[in-house]
Amino acid sequence: MKSPERDRFRGVGRKVLLALLFVALAGFFLFGKRGLWQWNKLRRQCEEMRRENDSLEQEIAALAARIQALEAGDSLEVERAARYWGMVREGEEIYFIREEGDTLSQRDKFLQGKQ
Repeated sequence: MKSPERDRFRGVGRKVLLALLFVALAGFFLFGKRGLWQWNKLRRQCEEMRRENDSLEQEIAALAARIQALEAGDSLEVERAARYWGMVREGEEIYFIREEGDTLSQRDKFLQGKQ
């Protein structure tokens, strides 16, 4: 004869086992190596890299335009490049404005190199 207590707990073990299996599968699906969490993280990285790539392509295009201008002898671009590298024309005078609290700066290093 079957015990009524035994029948009452018979289905509980299966339910607990199925619940644990469901939790384990859900955890693996969400947080596993190839889960949704990782997928979302990779998707955000991909978007960030696309934005950075677009920015770099714009910078490359701008630099290519400057190179073409330099090669074509555009006087404004040549002047800008020369000023960037600290070049001056013969007879020009350089004036540095020293602000309060300045220490040995680029100005002083420049003047030391000219002597």
